[in-house]
Amino acid sequence: MIESSESAGSGALSYRAGVAVAVVTSLLTVWTSIVRDDGSGMGFFLVIMAAMVGGFAAWFRAAGMAWTMVGVAAMQTSLSIATATAPVVARVPDASFRALLFGGVFSALWLVSAALFHAASKRRAA
Repeated sequence: MIESSESAGSGALSYRAGVAVAVVTSLLTVWTSIVRDDGSGMGFFLVIMAAMVGGFAAWFRAAGMAWTMVGVAAMQTSLSIATATAPVVARVPDASFRALLFGGVFSALWLVSAALFHAASKRRAA
């Protein structure tokens, strides 16, 4: 389904790489949320849901997916800041740092996906 809409252009490899990074980031987010089991996982599942809804809204086209991933990265960053500054986190040593580190790494992965989608949209337009 995704390949059929974008595979005709020369940006197919960038598009597929963008999808792969987004899928891996989603799976890693689910895995780390399950492993942590600290009650804040629902917000991170909503980040993944936003990525899926944004993909459908953009009809899985590269340019729309790039903007979707930028929005998801912003959402990930905002959620991580909210988690790091939550009063319950202050009781656990280094929890704020870990929440910000987690958010920073995953936001960077979402932005890598956005860059790959952006590259795919530029190659397709050329």
